[in-house]
Amino acid sequence: MRSIDRSAHTNRWRRLPTAEKGLLALGMMVAALLASHWLVLAAILALAVGLALAGARITLHDLRHAASVPLGFIALSTLAQLITVSFAADEPRFGLTSLDGVGQALFIGLRSTACVAALLFLALTTPLSSILDLLRHIGVSRDLSDIALLMLRMIWLLLDCLDAGWRSQVNRLGHCGWKRSIRSSGSLAVALLPRVLSRAQRLNDGLASRGFTGDLRFVSIEQQTNWRRLSVVSLVPLALTGLALWVV
Repeated sequence: MRSIDRSAHTNRWRRLPTAEKGLLALGMMVAALLASHWLVLAAILALAVGLALAGARITLHDLRHAASVPLGFIALSTLAQLITVSFAADEPRFGLTSLDGVGQALFIGLRSTACVAALLFLALTTPLSSILDLLRHIGVSRDLSDIALLMLRMIWLLLDCLDAGWRSQVNRLGHCGWKRSIRSSGSLAVALLPRVLSRAQRLNDGLASRGFTGDLRFVSIEQQTNWRRLSVVSLVPLALTGLALWVV
């Protein structure tokens, strides 16, 4: 999460309007869902990765780190589709599916990978606060967006407290041996909740002292939406969608 958030705030396309990047990512996902040929999916995947690496200048390490978990899940699910189970004489027998089943499983895996790449392009180039601000402008309740921001802040507080406690235990040799490691992990879990609640209370006090009225506002550093540029950006997902429907 930290590498994703860092990339979202420091990439070269940070100041571009969220609407343009969101339209591009959504268009790539829709085109991937409509595509019926693997060449179209490969083109969408290459476009999403190329925009992230060459356009936004996301480092390969951050992209690989962010994609490791979803790609691992896709790989396991694809592997599960390749295995068949049959019962003979009340005994399970495992085997491989047919060639058509293998092709279908690999195609679904490629489609899922293309959709994940499009989603990661948006996540690695746009902070969550900017995405929620865009959702506010299109009609999403401010209460829901504020709750989402506060929950994200609570997650960061939890990770900060966990990291500080873990480093403190490691410096005190609290994880030398599995018995001591289990004891230290239990102590850290017990001490974690009071620390997080204390930090949350300080966050609440800070909001109250700044005249919080129920609406979280952030200073935007993004450029104004350029309708001419937005029209040009919209041509990319339209072209991909047309290609997905045309190539069978």
